[in-house]
Amino acid sequence: MQHSWLPEIVRRSEQGPFMREADYDRALSQRVRQLVKTYSLKFDPQVLVPGDDEMVSRLFQAAVDLFVDLGAYNQSTERRILFSRREILEAVAAAPSKVVLGTGKDAVVEQHRGVESSLPCRMHSGPTGTPCSERYHPLILQSCAQEPLVDCLGHGSISSYMGQAIIPGSPLEILAARTEAASARQAVRKAGRPGMHIEDNAVSLTCAGKMASLDPASGLRPSDGLLIAQMPELRTNYDQLSRVAHLSSVGMHIVDLMTPLIGGLGGGAEGTAIITVASHLLGVICYNASYHFMGHMHLMRSNNTDRMGLWVQAMAGQALASHTPIISVNDLYTVSGLGTTQVLWEVAAGALIGTVCGLNQHGVGATAGNETDHTSGLEARFQAEVAHAALGLKRAEANEIVLACLGRYEHTLATPNLGKPFPELYDTDTLEPGEEWLGVYHQVRDELKTLGLDLDSGWRNAKYDGTF
Repeated sequence: MQHSWLPEIVRRSEQGPFMREADYDRALSQRVRQLVKTYSLKFDPQVLVPGDDEMVSRLFQAAVDLFVDLGAYNQSTERRILFSRREILEAVAAAPSKVVLGTGKDAVVEQHRGVESSLPCRMHSGPTGTPCSERYHPLILQSCAQEPLVDCLGHGSISSYMGQAIIPGSPLEILAARTEAASARQAVRKAGRPGMHIEDNAVSLTCAGKMASLDPASGLRPSDGLLIAQMPELRTNYDQLSRVAHLSSVGMHIVDLMTPLIGGLGGGAEGTAIITVASHLLGVICYNASYHFMGHMHLMRSNNTDRMGLWVQAMAGQALASHTPIISVNDLYTVSGLGTTQVLWEVAAGALIGTVCGLNQHGVGATAGNETDHTSGLEARFQAEVAHAALGLKRAEANEIVLACLGRYEHTLATPNLGKPFPELYDTDTLEPGEEWLGVYHQVRDELKTLGLDLDSGWRNAKYDGTF
C-alpha cells in the first residue's frame, strides 16, 4: 500500500474492476460457500464457545482469502477496491492494539484482548441502535454515563428535531446533530465525568451531518469518535470514505461499524463468521479505525443472542484475538426489552462470550432496536459486572454457563417480551432505576451467581488489578 493512503483508496475505487452490485453479491455468496467447505468450518449448536484453535485459525485464513478475492465494493463507483494479501496482512499488523479514549481523569485505555484473557473489558454504553425520543434521550444518556462501570458513552439517535422528522441532507439534520452532540456532552458533565469518551452521534445519516457534530466547546472533540459504517456485505461508498478523510485530518477516533447478516449473503453461522472477520479487515485498510464494533445480527430478528449469533461472536472474536492486534467490541442486540428477565439473560450470554473470546463490551440494543426509549444505565451495569466476573474463565466453562443462560430465554426469541420503556422503569427526576427494574436485576444477578459467576467482587478485581 502506498503512503498516500486515502488517495490510493480513491484511485483504486475509480480504476478497480467494474462490477454490478448484484453480480458482486452473487460472487461473494458463492465464494463464502466455497470457503466454508474448503476450510471445514462447522457450527455446533451445543458448543457456542468453541475451544478448537485450529478451526479458529482456518476461519481467519478463510476471511483473508475472501477479502483478497472480492475486495471492498464501492457503491459510488460500482468498482471493487482490491488489495494484495501482503497489503492486507501488513495493514492488519500495523493496526493499533491500544488506544486512549477520552481526556483527563476520565480517559481510559482500551486494548486488544486475548482468548481467555484476564485483561478487563472496557464497557461502552448507550442507545445501541435503539431510537430515543427528544424528551428522554438526554436522561437516558446521563443514566448510562453516571454508571461507575461504564467507560465510554454511546450516543444513540433520535428521529425528530423540535417535533419534525429529521430529513437526511436537510438543515434539520445539521441542527439535530449539533443539538444532540451538545446533549451528550452535557450528559457526561452532569454525571461528573466531563472527559468521558463519546463514541458517536448517530442522529446523522450523511457526512455533512456527522461533521456538524464536531465542536470542541460543546459537542464532540478529537478525543471522541464517530462511526464509519460498512453496508452489508463488505461495501463502502464515498460518503463513508469522506468521513474518514475529515476525521483523519483532525485526529479524531474512527469507529468501524459493521452489521453482517446471518441468513444473508453469508448464509449460516459459518459464512457469516467469515464475513465478520473480513469486515474487520476492511475497517483496518479502508477506514484506519481505532476500534471496531462487531454488530452482526440475524436477518429476520435483528438480534445476535440466538445460538448462531453467539457462535459467530465467539469464533470471530477468537480469530481476531489470536491472529491480529485489532481492538474489537461486541455490539449486543437482544429481542427482549427493558424491565424483563429475558433481556438480562440475553445480555449475560453475549457478555460472557465476548469476554472469554477476546472482545470488549458494548450494549445493549434492546427489542432489536424496534422500540423507542428502550435503553438505560442499569443493563450496562449488569453487562459490565458479568464481563468482569467472566475474566479468566476457560472456554468450556463459559460454554456451560452460556447454555444455562439460553435455557432462560431461548424459547421466547420468536415471541419476545418487549417490557417497558425508560420512563416507566426509572425515576426521571433522580435518574435512579425504580424498584421494579432493580428487582428484575437482582433476581437474574442472584441466579447467575448460582451458576458460578462472582458478580459481587469480579468487578472489584477488574477495576483494581493495576491495568486501569
